Amino acid sequence: MGSLTPEIRRRIVKAYKKGYKIKDIAAIFGVSRWVVWKWRKRAYHPGKDSYRSRSQRPLKTYSKVTQEIENAIIVLRDSFNWGTYRISLNLRCPPGYIHHLLTTITGSDWQSVNLSRQTVNIILKKHRRNGSPYQRNKKDWKYFRARKPNGLWQIDIKGPFLLDGKRLYALVIIDDHSRFIIYCGLYTSIKKEEVVTALEWAVKRYGGPKRLLCDNGSQFKSNDLKRWCKTNKVKYEPAPPYYPETKGKVERAIRNLKEEYLVLDKVFENVSLLLSEYIEWFNNVRYSLGVEGIPASFYYER
Repeated sequence: MGSLTPEIRRRIVKAYKKGYKIKDIAAIFGVSRWVVWKWRKRAYHPGKDSYRSRSQRPLKTYSKVTQEIENAIIVLRDSFNWGTYRISLNLRCPPGYIHHLLTTITGSDWQSVNLSRQTVNIILKKHRRNGSPYQRNKKDWKYFRARKPNGLWQIDIKGPFLLDGKRLYALVIIDDHSRFIIYCGLYTSIKKEEVVTALEWAVKRYGGPKRLLCDNGSQFKSNDLKRWCKTNKVKYEPAPPYYPETKGKVERAIRNLKEEYLVLDKVFENVSLLLSEYIEWFNNVRYSLGVEGIPASFYYER
């Protein structure tokens, strides 16, 4: 028993060796007969630790994190450069293409696993992959967010980049309030006509914004775009030159596009066909840390 000291246990065994009955020893020391039998039996093993309490730790422990789960965490970190929260979220409820990737890595159908951020960080630390590579020279920027959906759209171009062996560009329009992707299309080249056409499509589907924020690229400085904004009663707002932080929402969306979608070209074929699926997942499933929720839930609150 844990309440007995080693000296009392020694006296119990000594009394048994002198010929006392087990039931009498139990009555004298106020213990059960099983306790007397236990320490009498253990006394046959010589050594100074015979009467000390042994560890209750099992001989074998089975970890929840298997080698396959460790491999999945490392692959998600190396492929997408995600943090602990994003990794644990995709291990628990991965979208279709991530589920396919994890199944390929482990060699069997991926079963959802619920790991804490601390556990994921321990594994990343074990493989020397913890810590954010974006923390150097970090500055505290002034936070801005449009009050309502469609209050402000941000538009920008990503590229050129290689996808499916082709040199392409991406035109991205995002709602400032909700981080909802209004439009995302792939082009071999983007001119002012493509920008106006994309905006017309977006307005027909989602309604027009009150303001449009863009950079000073040649596609956005054209008179055609300014004329379109005036016709649709949209305030045209070019960002200050050499200050990309002004349109940080669309810049963040473009970086997500690079880290979560364009990187799939290393694993899958015909990735361009998955763009609509990625946008659907980004808007309706993916948790955005910027708004602390699903973009679609904030965009459709109106």
